[in-house]
Amino acid sequence: MGKRVCVVAVGSPIHPQMQRTAILKKLLSLFEGAGFEVDMIAEPVLSFEEAWAVRRKVLEVEEPLAILHLTGGTSKLAVEVAKWCNAPVTLVAHRENNSLPSSLEALARLKRLGLDVEVKFVGPGVGPIEFRRRERGFEGCAAMLGEVSPRTFDVTCPATLAQRLNIRVKHVTQEELERYVEKHKGDTELISDFLSRFRGEVGVPHQELQMSLALKEAINEVLEKAKCDVFTVDCFEVIKRISVTPCLAISLLFEEGVVGVCEADIQAMACMIAIKGLATPFMGNVVAVGEDSLTLAHCTAAMNLASSRSGVKLKSHFETGKSVAVDVPLRLGEATMISCDHRLREAYAVECSVERSQLEDKNMCRTQALVRLKSRPSKVLATWPSGHAVLAIGVRLSEAKRALTEKGFEVEEL
Repeated sequence: MGKRVCVVAVGSPIHPQMQRTAILKKLLSLFEGAGFEVDMIAEPVLSFEEAWAVRRKVLEVEEPLAILHLTGGTSKLAVEVAKWCNAPVTLVAHRENNSLPSSLEALARLKRLGLDVEVKFVGPGVGPIEFRRRERGFEGCAAMLGEVSPRTFDVTCPATLAQRLNIRVKHVTQEELERYVEKHKGDTELISDFLSRFRGEVGVPHQELQMSLALKEAINEVLEKAKCDVFTVDCFEVIKRISVTPCLAISLLFEEGVVGVCEADIQAMACMIAIKGLATPFMGNVVAVGEDSLTLAHCTAAMNLASSRSGVKLKSHFETGKSVAVDVPLRLGEATMISCDHRLREAYAVECSVERSQLEDKNMCRTQALVRLKSRPSKVLATWPSGHAVLAIGVRLSEAKRALTEKGFEVEEL
């Protein structure tokens, strides 16, 4: 059995089909002549829509992935394919039809995403053909749930998480998620069991609570099937499809040791993975600035972060007025606020304290916290790489920095 390589060919529709077919045949012949067993994943991808359509297949690739630039005009297509791959990626160019300049442009774009990708120029007399392979196994698994809008990962992509944190990324389709929701939405025991244990205030209709609990069970099942304990979801895509927010599901799953990240935010996910052994993280929007403080707000805080379980309130989702969101009175006191750059290489940490929570501002997401910083807010925000911040309550700055360093981040204290 020869060495195995997975292949996606990308081409431009302005080049004749017969020409593209002849080039593809020639390149595959070169691979086979070099002793490779070729697994053709897609041929040829000619449009952004086609590149988007093969993303799940690309996520499932185990062997090295070769993206063949059949023609010029293919750099953006190659980027869309590569940013979903868990395996090492090689961009393959040849001497005709502007293949090489397109591969070099794709290389530059992928490097800006933080990916370690190489270009291989092939042809008669060029030299041996080799493809890089993973040097070690994955240390965890993260699931992408449902659909994401096409430009969601133009800043940080799934492949960056796989490369930098050694986390394998899987995808669960919206249809699969909805099948599990359908399975649980009529289970009235879910709501009776929840209400028997919940000590807070329920300010939403029971049918909305029922659907949120069904979504929680659905996510739990698909994660068990995928063998993942970390997930992210593009919240607004789920809301549009089934009118349910994942806020309550994320909150409850945190208490079961599952890290949930809303808004498909891979930067926040990387930070939360790094510190999950120290504390249950809370991801908040940075929504307001004070003289020495920031206000963070989001709808997904874990209930085990509450200063009082009886103080937890279930409310409607802030932006949409639908479904269920969580208002948790966060524990006060020492904390560390962290984020990381889009390439998942540099992390930023700020010593702070939670001064007030449950602010009851109707114009913010439901869980709200006033966080007093040890540094000037202007200094922090001048460097802060995202609109989100991950808050590690009860965690010292030195502990957070150590955890981030162990995951390979260079940490800057702000």
